[in-house]
Amino acid sequence: MCYTVPMDTDFLQFYNDTPKFTHAPGLHVMRALCARLGDPQKSLKCVHIAGTNGKGSCAAMVSAMLRAAGYRTGLYTSPDLTGPWERMQVDGVYINLSDFARITEQVKAACQGLEEPSYFEKMTAAAFLWFAEQKCDYVVLETGLGGRLDATNIIENPAVSVIMPIGMDHTAVLGSTLAAIAGEKAGILKSGCPAVSAVQPPEALAVIRERAKAVGAPLHEVDIIKLSSLSRSPAGQRFNYGRLEDVFLPLLGRHQAENACTAIEAGRALGLSEDAIRAGLANAQWSCRFELVSADPPFVLDGAHNGHGAAALAAGLREYFPGTKFTMLMGVMADKPWREMLRLMEPLAARFICIVPEGPRALPAADLAAAIKTVPAETADTLPEALAKCRAYGGPACAFGSLYYIGRLRALLKEETS
Repeated sequence: MCYTVPMDTDFLQFYNDTPKFTHAPGLHVMRALCARLGDPQKSLKCVHIAGTNGKGSCAAMVSAMLRAAGYRTGLYTSPDLTGPWERMQVDGVYINLSDFARITEQVKAACQGLEEPSYFEKMTAAAFLWFAEQKCDYVVLETGLGGRLDATNIIENPAVSVIMPIGMDHTAVLGSTLAAIAGEKAGILKSGCPAVSAVQPPEALAVIRERAKAVGAPLHEVDIIKLSSLSRSPAGQRFNYGRLEDVFLPLLGRHQAENACTAIEAGRALGLSEDAIRAGLANAQWSCRFELVSADPPFVLDGAHNGHGAAALAAGLREYFPGTKFTMLMGVMADKPWREMLRLMEPLAARFICIVPEGPRALPAADLAAAIKTVPAETADTLPEALAKCRAYGGPACAFGSLYYIGRLRALLKEETS
């Protein structure tokens, strides 16, 4: 993905000054805002992706497939790693900040007199405007939270809707059971529009099937029995998925191969050729998701921020680095299941270095360190301090938790090698 050092970003204050939630749940404000902007989303052909984990990875893979097929492709994801310009790109290039500033002025003007849209609603409206302006053939659209009431769900006739694996996350908003959360995610399924489901827990799959039947959405389910691993290395992995054999994927971990199976089913639902599917997967990029930023000693970055993500990370570490103990850098939000994450990651740790991500929901580093009982734990006040402590210990390292700090840590690591 191409990137240029940002120019003046004062215009981003328009978004940053906006709370995460500004009104009662519903799509009424988003619909009103986009109507004032000329309903740019109605001109877009979208691949709509919801789920608890793997949304961004699948979105990156499907986007790469569409580009390989020759389509001008927009990609909208969240959260960002270093700045909100990363949330929207066309053909692998982030939005130019002068365009972002100009489009923001249009969104700002449209907000006047409305019940205030949320941060994500404003950002999504800006993305719709830019993608329409860029005349994208397809836009791959990742939901922000849930699905049924997510700002992206004002699109009417997606080319395909995709539900990635569902787990327990955002329970205060989406519900306290897998079935309830699945109901929210499955809210993106639309009448007559093809749908794809990743492998799901039985109670979640039952809800997805029921919703698909109710709205008349042809449902394609991943058959994970068809997935077989051929080889793996730090450069990537090869696998078979049914009749699609010897597929190369540069993203690491069994979970990414499983995500790729969902992307393959989405590509097939879009009518893409086998060549485009293969080429897209071979060129897929997705930072900070089991990313090996150095090999000697290994340093893994992963935005695992819930139990499902931590389980996938732990499995990947065991798969690629059997018997290895890591210096773990960890920072999380207090409303995440961080005790479960610790339970999964402590067996792989030589020690923990605990930090505080940015944001009012962050868990204090001292509270995190105090909960770690089986290995030594210490705190760091800043990312450079955490990285310096990690380097002093030497040996393998793994940083995981909130993407609000993982992206900044990645930038520090890249500065070291530039």
